Amino acid sequence: AARAAPAPAARPLTFTTSPSGLGAADIELGRGELAAEAGSRVTFHVKGRLIGKNAWIFIDTQEEQEPLRCAMGAGQMIDGLEEGLLGMRAGGKRRLVVPSSIGYRDRAHEPKPRTFGQQQRLYGTVLNEVRRRQERESAELGGNDIAGAVVLDVQMVNVRTPA
Repeated sequence: AARAAPAPAARPLTFTTSPSGLGAADIELGRGELAAEAGSRVTFHVKGRLIGKNAWIFIDTQEEQEPLRCAMGAGQMIDGLEEGLLGMRAGGKRRLVVPSSIGYRDRAHEPKPRTFGQQQRLYGTVLNEVRRRQERESAELGGNDIAGAVVLDVQMVNVRTPA
């Protein structure tokens, strides 16, 4: 009888940490012609999870079948996402661990949850003043608070040259 080959083991991701604190690991390198850079117009899917809430998913554009479209350097995205997309090519997949210092500072930047309930839950955690104060105090003592940190799995769909 023929035997099915065992499923390949998931390979561990190798993260690099930038000076801003962004953790990034390439899951799959893209093969597109252009790499995302300042001014590029990018189309990508994102799955966002809140680390401090048992990895609660607050956005999944793949499931919604509606990718995000943004211009790099136009202030449309949270800083950690913008930094994490740099150098990606179409077809690439990357996991980003975004600390709150380069994450959400307001409700205006992508990736934004699509429903009111998801927005309330995300912003109630990452923009919570009590949490922010505790995080500042913790940082002064060398601590590391994860309540405002998010994990973003991004998949680049398209990179176009600046308009």
